[in-house]
Amino acid sequence: MLDISILDGLVIDGTGETPRKLNIGIKDGVIVEMGTSLPTEAGKTIDASGKVVAPGFIDVHSHCDLISFMSGSVRESRVRQGITTELAGQCGLGAIPCTKEMQDWHNYLTPILGAGPQLWDWPSFSAFARDLERADKPNNQAFLIGHGAVRAQVLGLKDVKPTARDLQAMCQIVDEAMSQGALGISYGLAYLPGIFAPKEEITALSSVVAAHNGLMMIHIRSHSRQVRESMAEALEAAKASGVKLQISHMRSYANRNFGISGQELMDLVEQARSEGVDVTFDEHPYQAGSTLLSQILPPWAKEGGSSEIVQRLKDPQLRAKLKDELKETGPDYPGWDNFVGMVGWPNIMVSSIFNGSNKWAEGRTADQLTQNTLSRTTQIKDIIDRVSDLLISEDCRCSMVMQNLFAEEDIIDLLKHPLCQIGSDGIPTGKPHPRLYGTFPKFLGEYVRDKKLMTWAKGIKKITADPAKRLNLGNKGLVKAAFSADLVIFEPQKLNASEDYNEPEIFPTGLNYTIVNGQIVVDNDELVSTNAGKLI
Repeated sequence: MLDISILDGLVIDGTGETPRKLNIGIKDGVIVEMGTSLPTEAGKTIDASGKVVAPGFIDVHSHCDLISFMSGSVRESRVRQGITTELAGQCGLGAIPCTKEMQDWHNYLTPILGAGPQLWDWPSFSAFARDLERADKPNNQAFLIGHGAVRAQVLGLKDVKPTARDLQAMCQIVDEAMSQGALGISYGLAYLPGIFAPKEEITALSSVVAAHNGLMMIHIRSHSRQVRESMAEALEAAKASGVKLQISHMRSYANRNFGISGQELMDLVEQARSEGVDVTFDEHPYQAGSTLLSQILPPWAKEGGSSEIVQRLKDPQLRAKLKDELKETGPDYPGWDNFVGMVGWPNIMVSSIFNGSNKWAEGRTADQLTQNTLSRTTQIKDIIDRVSDLLISEDCRCSMVMQNLFAEEDIIDLLKHPLCQIGSDGIPTGKPHPRLYGTFPKFLGEYVRDKKLMTWAKGIKKITADPAKRLNLGNKGLVKAAFSADLVIFEPQKLNASEDYNEPEIFPTGLNYTIVNGQIVVDNDELVSTNAGKLI
């Protein structure tokens, strides 16, 4: 007897080939039967007539490392949009390794990963895996080892050049993590402490990953005025180490005073592939971005982590220096993406706060933090004071959303490229960027259905089989006999995602069922399970 039978659905199987009307039988977490009829009875029958049946979506870029330790709507945000598998530990900002002594690293990560369990005591990948195995997981979760965490454990958060012994220690941590189940390494060269890492360090650690046939995923050093040099650095490190490379959220900025076109970025990727570099990239389909609020600060203000940032912000002379630099015509520091110069204070929204007394600021744009209506110059200085005071009060545990950051024409060009995969870049804190809740329905509903950038079959392949192959997930990404029963069932004409930055916690519409490892977790739009996932 089957556990579940799915009848009369239009199966888009992940291969990119023509959809077919088929019935599917599931038993013990695996697809066991497919055909025009099912001879076996089932404990649960789903009528999928008029609906699409597809492989569960694979989120190749997630910051939901600690979601299994959370509750509430953020915990539901993954399966409610059809994500059955996700890859966390991105942008170098991973919680592995993190010991009780690494409090500055813990504080620095909190606005991105959330508070999670009260105590972070994961000196190794295996220690984290043990805790995660004990937790109820809403979906399947895979992890990268974060370079930032590795460097923080060995060198702290300061501008330090590693010695040969330091480099050996970092390589050993990475090698152990890969042996214990990490799928690769992530770099965040725009963040602490990755901003201080030389290319030789990146190449050395990536060589370790390559020996395990793992993947290097990288948030490049700058997406702004040094984006060409930053792309070259990543591509050269991949070529020298022999590692497979994926460039995370590969795009530059809509304000062309600070960026270049998506087409030029794709040209760089294609040139590298012609030279033997195994490189792909991922995107999310939004014009707004999100990151740490402290990323508005120039590099000199961030060394050492939150405790030292706070001390600098309290220094009147350094505060005055900030007021002179946080503007469109500010200095062009290497590796600094000047978000204030790019989009202006009215487009920067405080999205997460952890101190209850400051919750009033959550959801407000930077210019709404002040009531100053005097001259524009006086108002901007007051905004910088208010933002600085907020960072001080929060010990820098704040994140932000930046509106009008990316160009729609770049999004379209990049999404269409066959090397592009989709990653939500979801940040599960505060009033999160809506991409946490709606990336995949937005991609399918807006860009596949409405804008017709590609066929449904190609769109589904981009979020299922393509990432499964890239991540070496041999039994995922296809609707196929003997593959994991990770499936979604949706109504293509009703599939839509909300994009309300003041009310982001809105679930998509049109997604009827999500099945994880053969268990129904979303049933006719109702959440029925949050513990069907496994650690990959």
